[in-house]
Amino acid sequence: MKTITITLDLKSLCIGALGVLAVVSLSNFNKADEKRADTTDEVRRYMAIAGDRETIILDTKTGKFILNPGYVGRPRWIKGDFSTTHDEK
Repeated sequence: MKTITITLDLKSLCIGALGVLAVVSLSNFNKADEKRADTTDEVRRYMAIAGDRETIILDTKTGKFILNPGYVGRPRWIKGDFSTTHDEK
């Protein structure tokens, strides 16, 4: 039976370690992280609140909302602006 011996010198070990570090560091720096930070605001931009009688959809970035009151009759949507409606004077 033949015995296999592996010899690894210090130069080859250093080159291999530097190669692994270079691949790992380059894979962590990509442009996708910068784009992802911009889209997080858009993901949670709108809030919808629904009750038994009415529904409100609020744009948290601008403060504008639409309201669907639960009146008897034809359903309708009322547009509004949170800052002008609830502005303290």
